[in-house]
Amino acid sequence: MRESRFPGRVLIFLSLLLRLPFQWLRRKPARDEVSRILILHQFLLGDALMATSLLAKAREQYPLADIIMACPPGQAALYERRPYGVRAFPWHIRNFASVCQLFAMPRFDMVLLMGENRLSYLARAIGARWIVGFAAEQPASKNWLLDEAVPYADQPEAWTDTAARLLEGPEPRPYRVEDWPMAVQVMPDLPDHYVVLHVGASSATRFWPADRWRELAAGIRERGLAVVWSCGPGEDALLREIAPDVGDTVMAGNLTLLQLRQLLAGARACVCPDTGVAHLAKIAGTPLLMLFGPGSEVLFGASRFFVNYRCLGVGPDLFPCRNQRSVHHRDVDWALRCFRRFGNGDGQCKRALCMEAIHGCDALPKLNSLLDCHDN
Repeated sequence: MRESRFPGRVLIFLSLLLRLPFQWLRRKPARDEVSRILILHQFLLGDALMATSLLAKAREQYPLADIIMACPPGQAALYERRPYGVRAFPWHIRNFASVCQLFAMPRFDMVLLMGENRLSYLARAIGARWIVGFAAEQPASKNWLLDEAVPYADQPEAWTDTAARLLEGPEPRPYRVEDWPMAVQVMPDLPDHYVVLHVGASSATRFWPADRWRELAAGIRERGLAVVWSCGPGEDALLREIAPDVGDTVMAGNLTLLQLRQLLAGARACVCPDTGVAHLAKIAGTPLLMLFGPGSEVLFGASRFFVNYRCLGVGPDLFPCRNQRSVHHRDVDWALRCFRRFGNGDGQCKRALCMEAIHGCDALPKLNSLLDCHDN
């Protein structure tokens, strides 16, 4: 039976009743007073990995601090080797034991909210001295307990680079694979030289037509490279529709996140929609081609933080229904994207025409440019 949010919320509410009367006594701790930092989120994988820049900057600004990142349980294993010296703590509001563990931890001098200001209520309840989050989340009630509200960039910028703005100071040093060590995983047999084609996505509006995948795979084989197909759990039907060649390798949702990162690290390149696996490829340092239909390449493609590793995007620069401007429940004037779901009702997507607008003849030259750079 699925656990309830109710016990955790009651604990938070009762703690807030005791702490809120003293809210006016708060002051921002000086830099030398910050010895414990909590980075708190419940983001999906892609958003969490894009915010790696915040981990890097936190370590640079507070080199001696104990930094803990509280994240969804399914992501914690990725951080087991402590990138930037950050310890991962798996938690969820439905797991009362994990909420209690947060309350039992020594008090945090600073809590950083990646993008979900509703978690400020938890941060205040556990006794955080100072809470920092991005400004203007909707509804406004989510922002009431912030001590410091940082505005989003007012000019087009990758969200990866925006994430680091939560802390004052210069931008963090660009990411290097050695910043995020990983234990060697037991893997299925793999070809010597391969390209990963990950066909799954968090939303069906990001699925690329099967014939386009087949066209791209044919171009890869013509270069003498093997094709490794990948998808998430429960997405096997996508691969059945594509019907990979007999000589291809198929990983149909049967890898852990650690194994998937190792698969990507050994690849000559990866092609996938704008989804969490794309950002895992950035962490692995894999040359990456992202398919942008409803998503924004400006927001979620290449960034200053990941500049050491090539990331290209393919998709229409403008599309009529890519006209929504919300990022993490905040209005961002320069952000153009679409987060509609499939359905027949008003305001829903009936057909992913933006993904259909990406042709194999658009994607293959960009993939070849990635592969050429790798060869040189």
